[in-house]
Amino acid sequence: MSRILIVEDDRPFAEALASTLRLEGHDVLVAVTADEGVRLGLASRPDLIVADWMLRSELHGGEVCQRIHAACPWVKTIIITGYADVVAQAERWCPCVEAVLEKPFHTEEVIQTVNRALAGTTLPMPETHSPLTPAFAPA
Repeated sequence: MSRILIVEDDRPFAEALASTLRLEGHDVLVAVTADEGVRLGLASRPDLIVADWMLRSELHGGEVCQRIHAACPWVKTIIITGYADVVAQAERWCPCVEAVLEKPFHTEEVIQTVNRALAGTTLPMPETHSPLTPAFAPA
């Protein structure tokens, strides 16, 4: 079982994502602020972080991941975002980024991306989001 930290400021969205990943057998923690994400990440030492890029705080998701990765270099990261131009920014900000998922995304897309990241077999980051029926969309 892998430990996954979700850092997402939209609590209902974060909890829905956490429920999906728990059903897949993962131990999932949720942080709804950047500061909480850094604290939980450093304390729990997760295998994977799934972080929203645009958090309602002074830090964005890439900065949260950088801070955790500095102390836990094995941690892999998936960035989630509603902004297509974040892909290049995420690659520059955090070398541990395995993938970027654009909101809204399909449940199967999340599960496959998480499994690939944990297995170390992620695909190259896409130029654009694939058109799938969204299962997760921010409120």
